[in-house]
Amino acid sequence: MRGIILLLIFFGQFRTELCGQNYERYKKLIDTSLYSKQLGYTKTVTITVPIEWQEKIEGDFPLIVIFDQQNQRSHNYILNTIDYLTSNEQMPSSILVSITSNSEFRYLETTPKKTDERGLALENEYFLFDELIPLLKKQYKASSFKIIIGHSRYAFFASSLFLKRINELNAVIAISPFFSQKNINLIDSVANIQKQKFNSHKYFRFSVGDDFPSDYYKMDSVIKGINTPYFNAKGFLFKEAGHNVTPGLTVGISLYEIFEIWAACQNKYMDKSTLDIHAIDSLENEISNFYGNRLKFSIGTLNGKGWFFYNERQYEKAIKVWELLIQKYPNFSEAYLYIIDAKIQLKKDYFNDIDELKNSLKFSDFYNEEAKQEIMEKLKEMIK
Repeated sequence: MRGIILLLIFFGQFRTELCGQNYERYKKLIDTSLYSKQLGYTKTVTITVPIEWQEKIEGDFPLIVIFDQQNQRSHNYILNTIDYLTSNEQMPSSILVSITSNSEFRYLETTPKKTDERGLALENEYFLFDELIPLLKKQYKASSFKIIIGHSRYAFFASSLFLKRINELNAVIAISPFFSQKNINLIDSVANIQKQKFNSHKYFRFSVGDDFPSDYYKMDSVIKGINTPYFNAKGFLFKEAGHNVTPGLTVGISLYEIFEIWAACQNKYMDKSTLDIHAIDSLENEISNFYGNRLKFSIGTLNGKGWFFYNERQYEKAIKVWELLIQKYPNFSEAYLYIIDAKIQLKKDYFNDIDELKNSLKFSDFYNEEAKQEIMEKLKEMIK
């Protein structure tokens, strides 16, 4: 029971204090302006990272691009939904990149030249894939796993990107889209997707409220005729929902379904019947083979498995799981505290672990100073 109490104190309470935001598992890293050579003007971008993200620690994270940051109500809902799912181990910690579109340019950024010769959709595509995403990979640890979330005009844009660059993306969530503009019909393009060769499973989720129901029925009819296990497409019709309500009805269920296989593998590892700590290897391979990318197990899953073995008095196994956790997340210093606790139960020497704990805390950005001091107080209490 003491182990469970420690888990709640350290892994729960401190996270809200650390973030400086109303998020449990994320923190805003930077608000910045990027001049786009492709577009010819500056774009405002906000980068939000998981609390375990740290500049000098190796390891990458899935990338989620969220358009229309200027629509604060829906944008904040999306971020809070991602935070909620992450904190409940339903999706992996991710890099969240929010892009603002000024009203002056939003129409042009989402309009192809086939529709309007002034359109900048192609330039906006190049901004995203040739300028922004390479920067996020190089400087902010974004992996090759990418999801795009767009609403309204940006749902059309996101859908068109998915069709053009399906093997550079893993999923698109298109909220209240329209699927056609002058000289362009995305529904016809989706019908041809069966001819594509896929490098991994792809997800396309779209939702329609009371604005474009005919588009929903047309797209739904087309995707039901596509027969390939690698293209997972689904629409949601919210008949009485207004245009600005659909983000709140769409994002949670879509992300849940996209990461359902990842979450299932976490649950398999956490299951009390899984007693082999190395089962994680085959489960991580299952995740990688399915998504075409390596998506790490979460801190919560590994920590929880360590406490499962601890509470079963299988202290050696608990220690090995926490050592694995430290390998994957070296700034999660409190795992050393739990190892010391388990070694005390085994009457084993733990003095080297105390040094490791102190060194880890010294360099970890995972904790604020108050949290670090409380961990050291717990250590003193534990070894007195």
